Amino acid sequence: IESLVMSATALIIRLSALLDALHDGPLDRPALHAKLGTAYPEGDSARRMIARDIAHLTTLGVQITLDHGRPPIYRLKGGTPHYTQHELHTLALLRDSFGSNHPNVDAIQALISRLTIDLSDAEHQIYIRRQASSAPLQPAIDYTPYAELIAQLAQAISVGLLLRLRYRNSTGRETAHRMVEPSEIEYHERHFYLVAYSQNSGQIHDFRIDRILQIEPLQRQPPGAARARPLISFRYRLAASLAQGEISQRFSEQQVVERLDSGDVIIAAAGRSDFFIIQTLLRYRALAELLDPPWLRAKMAEEVRRLAGLYGGDVLE
Repeated sequence: IESLVMSATALIIRLSALLDALHDGPLDRPALHAKLGTAYPEGDSARRMIARDIAHLTTLGVQITLDHGRPPIYRLKGGTPHYTQHELHTLALLRDSFGSNHPNVDAIQALISRLTIDLSDAEHQIYIRRQASSAPLQPAIDYTPYAELIAQLAQAISVGLLLRLRYRNSTGRETAHRMVEPSEIEYHERHFYLVAYSQNSGQIHDFRIDRILQIEPLQRQPPGAARARPLISFRYRLAASLAQGEISQRFSEQQVVERLDSGDVIIAAAGRSDFFIIQTLLRYRALAELLDPPWLRAKMAEEVRRLAGLYGGDVLE
């Protein structure tokens, strides 16, 4: 659900930027691209993405025409969208899917308000009706002050820019990374993270965005220089009570490799980092056991010992 919501977020931000850019009058292609800022990537990919988004707006009753001159001219034409009942429910779902802590909540709500401002009374009654299901994307802290930083990081990623970065880790210690290679922004565990390779450590890290203190642009990376994150392969045992029916896909490349007589299953999987593997398995409490590799099992055991220490030695008896 999170990946679908994130895709919807990106689409809404792009549509909002496109409508805002053309609101005051026609623009030629270079001026439109300049006015869109970081909402779209650069180059031919932006041109193709804009064409797809214009087609999407057309289905909603919003028409943007393209005069094929040199350069082409984009014009926004008026018109009141007419929505099906399914589309009204979808708009209401999007309205309710972004919590007040989301960094783009204002832009998202503003665009949805523009899309629904001219609803008929019958459409409005459908739109305001309480939704039977929702999956609100509510970050653990208020990320609205970091919207500009996220936009700057997204722009750096789109053009392959290297960064110098100052960061405060979970213990409060500040570190200076002389050069990082940003690759993507991810949302997981209710936080936003910059995934980037640090030349300080020679590893790919998840930098929590609210802990980034400063970024400084450096030179661009050569084409094709982006580094892929190596996943950690591991195995774990899942108790029979959770192994009935379809097993939740909490990790990449997850598959059942053995079914025990007790009903427990052995699962092979891959995870983004040792921290997130351990934190995810801890949610199962005693219903999951990390089996291997040995070094990761040792880290899990140390984490469990620290937890036991918080509650007194009697929990180990």
